[in-house]
Amino acid sequence: MTLFNLAVSLRNRRRLSVFLFPFTVFLFSFPSNSQESDAFAVQKSQSQPTSRFVRFVEGAEQWQGRLQTSIATYENESGITLNLVSAVHMADASYFDELNDYFQSQDAVLYELVAEADQRPAFGEATAAFGRRSPVSMLQRAMAEFLKVSFQLEKIDYTQANFRHADVSPAQLGEIMQSKNENSFSMFLSLALAQSLSQANSRPQSGLESLAILKAVMTQRRDSVVKYLLAKELSNVELTSLSAELESQLTILGDRNLAALRVLKISLKDPQLRSLSVFYGAAHMSGIERAIVSDFGFKKVGERWLDAWIIP
Repeated sequence: MTLFNLAVSLRNRRRLSVFLFPFTVFLFSFPSNSQESDAFAVQKSQSQPTSRFVRFVEGAEQWQGRLQTSIATYENESGITLNLVSAVHMADASYFDELNDYFQSQDAVLYELVAEADQRPAFGEATAAFGRRSPVSMLQRAMAEFLKVSFQLEKIDYTQANFRHADVSPAQLGEIMQSKNENSFSMFLSLALAQSLSQANSRPQSGLESLAILKAVMTQRRDSVVKYLLAKELSNVELTSLSAELESQLTILGDRNLAALRVLKISLKDPQLRSLSVFYGAAHMSGIERAIVSDFGFKKVGERWLDAWIIP
């Protein structure tokens, strides 16, 4: 069943969070500057993985809290350790510093970036020009400035020797979109439809309802309150977990996950790689987790949480 046919059957709520979902996927899960015949089959089960990859922890005072992402750890029967390192692509500088230190401990880091395989951002502030022409990148930087946080492409050291590109190139993304008669607007609309479908059942209350927005506008701590409300919405499980069927129809998620899994399959054949990380946006991780558990034989053995945003 297609997204359109499923969406037609939806007759109830329309909330701001429906359109926040594609917005946040583009901003927080799409760092940017034909599917192969052996690609892994997408599971059609509607069951959702049990893991969460992003959460919000309330603070002691009103409008305080922490947006956190996880490093979820899995092992297989061969003793290989695989870590799913979830990311929000705009975060406090200390968050990216902690990730840079962590990545040094890994044999391989399979990273997300819509770019050519040999095209890496140079580490440091000089990276500001990388991907400057990308509308998504420009929007991400503008949002980072508004939220007073740092931008991933300028803070993560992609020059480390253990980094391996595990995403599509701009040309490959364009070919996939063309084969599906997609453009940026239609991808945005498809994400909105997918989000509305995931809300067909009872869902948690959105943090971006009209009353909450009104409070944010009227308070003297406007910047912190806006950041607080957005962080709570980003932590909503429905924003990072879609069914396999819906996800497979979303180029920005499903097709790029397949690219990461192809690189992972190759990497797992290298006997020198015993500890690997997949470094992708949190919105991708539910689908990747489904694949590594069902197709690669990994079992979850632990997790740790990192503070991406600290809202004082």
